[in-house]
Parts: sequence; structure tokens; C-alpha cells
Amino acid sequence: MEQGSPAWIAARLGIPTSSNFDKILTPKTMKLSASAKPYAYYLAAEKLLNRQLENLDNLEWIAHGKMMEPEAIKAYEFLQDVTIERVGFVTSDNGLIGASPDGIIKGVSAGIECKCPAPQTQIGYLIDGFGDAYKVQVQGQMLVCEFEYVDRWAWHPEMPPVLQRTYRDEPFITALKSALDQFCDDLAAIIAKVKSSGMFEERASVLTSHDAAYSIAA
Repeated sequence: MEQGSPAWIAARLGIPTSSNFDKILTPKTMKLSASAKPYAYYLAAEKLLNRQLENLDNLEWIAHGKMMEPEAIKAYEFLQDVTIERVGFVTSDNGLIGASPDGIIKGVSAGIECKCPAPQTQIGYLIDGFGDAYKVQVQGQMLVCEFEYVDRWAWHPEMPPVLQRTYRDEPFITALKSALDQFCDDLAAIIAKVKSSGMFEERASVLTSHDAAYSIAA
């Protein structure tokens, strides 16, 4: 499926994804983040309502990144002499967590995380590197996709590119997996508690009855 498509959005509903793993684990302390519970509530609402709660397409630099990403990927392929395979949504074997890497590097067990930032942000990457900004996301991609490394690639057509290869940090991945396991258990408990009100079973029953009545009428 194409990233950003209705099918891709539907596949991710209610599932913690690598781009938000930093809401679950704090990279510096490797402990559960204070944002974990609000994020669990958000995902529970998505799951129960079966729809996306927010749309980021109108945010200027997210839209800019989507527009520039194909050109950035082509530049990476040319400079690194590799081929990038596009991918939709990857999940763990149990389907409880997922990731959407910007591409898989063909022929090796590795992925690419592509950023097309504002000029001032690109300069920051050039001078200071990526730091911990995407550490949880990248290590999370390696956990879900079983990558050996991920290339973080920042590209701007008017600036020098930035490439940083990040390998698996096994102690960090172990801590992340433990935090994700706990988070998924908590998320399941939250959904079960909300469902215990009976409201969502009643809504499903009403919808089923409506579909049956429509079918008979048709």
C-alpha cells in the first residue's frame, strides 16, 4: 500500500508506530515517558472509533517533506549507488506495533529514514548532527523491521546533504521492547475498560441492524 493512502491509514489505526515511540520511551533515561498514557488514550480512541483523529497534511513542512521526498530518495540512490524499495506499513509478528520506513535498501537488511527539513533545520543537522531527535524512531524501525542499520538522510536542494548511519543498539532495543510490551498491555486494558460500558457493542448492533434493513429494502 502507498504511505498516506486510506488503506495505509486504516492499517495503522490504534497501533503504536515507530514515529511515536518517543512518546512511550524517553531516550536519555530509557524509562517510560510521561506522554505514554495520553498516547495510549489517543490510540484507544482511534481503535474504538475506527477513524484517524487528526490530519497533518496541512502543516507546511510536513507537506513540503512529502513533496520533496522522491527527489531526496533519488539523490541518496545516486550518491550511495543503491536501490531503494518503497514500503507501506510493517508490523511485528503479533501485529501490535508497526513502522513505516521511508524505504528499504535493496540487497541488505537496512532502511532509510529521509528528512526534507527547512533550511535552518538542515544547517542544524550539518553542524550538530541528528542527536537524539530520531533515536527512538530509528531503533524502533530496526526492532520492527529487523534491520541491521538505518541511514538517516537529511536533504535540501540548496544545502549539502547529511547522512548518518545508525546501527542496532541492542540494550536500547531491549529496553524499548520492554516498554512497548507494557504499553500494549496498558492499551488493551484501556480499550477493554471503555468497552465495558457497553456503548460500543450497542453501536455495533445498531449498525448491523441498519445494514440488514438496508439489504432487505434493496
